[in-house]
Amino acid sequence: MKEVRCAIYTRKSTEEGLDKEFNTLEAQREAGENYVLSQKHQGWKIIPEHYDDGGFSGGNMNRPALERLLEDINAGKVDMIVVYKIDRLTRSLTDFSKMIEILEKNNCSFVSVTQNFNTADSMGRLMLNILLSFAQFEREVSGERIRDKVAASKKKGMWMGGAVPTGYVAINKKLKIKPEEGEMIRFMFESYLKHKSITAVCKLVKDNYGIEYRREMIKRLLKNPVYLGKVKHKNELYDGQHPAIIDQETFDKVAEIRSSKDVAKRSCLYKKNEVGILRGILTCGCCHTRMTPTVSMGHGRRRYYYTSTKAKYYGYHTCHNGSVAVAILDEAIIQIITPMLKDAHILNGLIKQIAPDKTKELFKIMQHPEKVLAKMSELDKSLLVKELIENITVQCDNLEIKWTALALDILPDKYASQTKDGIMTIDVPLSRTHGVLQVTVPEALTQTSCPNKELIKALSKAFKYQKILTSGRMTIAELSLHEELDAGYLGRILRLTSLAPDIIKSVLAGTQPADFILKRLIREEIPPIWAEQRKKYNFPEI
Repeated sequence: MKEVRCAIYTRKSTEEGLDKEFNTLEAQREAGENYVLSQKHQGWKIIPEHYDDGGFSGGNMNRPALERLLEDINAGKVDMIVVYKIDRLTRSLTDFSKMIEILEKNNCSFVSVTQNFNTADSMGRLMLNILLSFAQFEREVSGERIRDKVAASKKKGMWMGGAVPTGYVAINKKLKIKPEEGEMIRFMFESYLKHKSITAVCKLVKDNYGIEYRREMIKRLLKNPVYLGKVKHKNELYDGQHPAIIDQETFDKVAEIRSSKDVAKRSCLYKKNEVGILRGILTCGCCHTRMTPTVSMGHGRRRYYYTSTKAKYYGYHTCHNGSVAVAILDEAIIQIITPMLKDAHILNGLIKQIAPDKTKELFKIMQHPEKVLAKMSELDKSLLVKELIENITVQCDNLEIKWTALALDILPDKYASQTKDGIMTIDVPLSRTHGVLQVTVPEALTQTSCPNKELIKALSKAFKYQKILTSGRMTIAELSLHEELDAGYLGRILRLTSLAPDIIKSVLAGTQPADFILKRLIREEIPPIWAEQRKKYNFPEI
């Protein structure tokens, strides 16, 4: 005889009575156990695992015990589900159809103890559908009845429970004013009328009452009609049975000021991918929270700033660092990482990693990291920075940059000497304009030595060839034959000797501009006048 493994499922919609010595879940299970024992002659056997959902509605499948039961069915551990009544399993035809698919797929059935049918035959499934239709009808009627009761109660001004609003206390299911909190609510409304600023209200409440509210919380309190002595149901307001804290005139004035403020002007930057290549890796050294992009409007222009989340949520008085202009800090970090990308192989490898589809597009300018970065999108720049920098902490007088393992392998000597335990501290000149922190990276920091070996070797050969030609030992044709070089290319190499002494000195020191490379020099005409050379190749004037 084949063994039939039976799982007993029990459910109760509310938690009321579950703390009793013998509750309804235990009664349902006992009835299920007795039924399984009566079918022992057919090989039925009870699974010891309990599937009990206390305090869960049958209108959906979001029930922990039911989810465990379905997982065990899919794992092939259950052959039969035993329930006290069919509505204990579900009260929804839609959910029932989903369960039937799972049961049929795993050759599993279920049976009701008090209803004489099972799903093993077509008649049982028909009766089951009829009973479920009535169960769903009963659930929907009960829901409509409860909604109608709530609506009727709110029209009479009754408080229908839930979270007790700040300023009130619930006594015998009725709201009464809590003196200390009621005074604070009046203070919030009066302060907003005076200062017309949510941030100012946050600070004043913290200073006077020692309570730190988020800006969004203050906004919700200022527009809550419960403080008018009203009860809201959907879009209608009704006179409540509880006392008012705020008079109608004050509430209306606050609402007028709130509505007059353009939402776009005081909202934060929701489209986070628009600006800020440092989002996600920036930390405020004052309040130790993440700094995220925010936007403000002034003189018809949008201005973006990195602001700590604490300042954004609880008011700018909570963080002394203030905001940092996105464009300024982004540019400062780009200046810092640019010397790390002088090596074309490193730059090429990073671009392949973050934007493989753009490698060919950027290959032509691979020798110029500044141009490569200028061509990259904000998103690609952000990905590139995160490959090199793990975190940046903005202190009031410096920046702390924590390098990634990859960056530590390619750090220039200038950076390596300032890095300890993977963190480089940069003492940057800081200035504050209208409360906004301005950052300027020291010029000496970004001017690191990066010798161009190919260019230095070409310069050495150029002066060697010039010495041979001026000595008269060989003609240019004989020299090109001896060196196995094209005469035209040899002539272009010789032009390097016409470079200004300060330019040659800069090349030998490795402090030349990034775009001053051999390929450019042998393809273009080199101006004979040194001042014009400095201007053309971006060298400082002497």
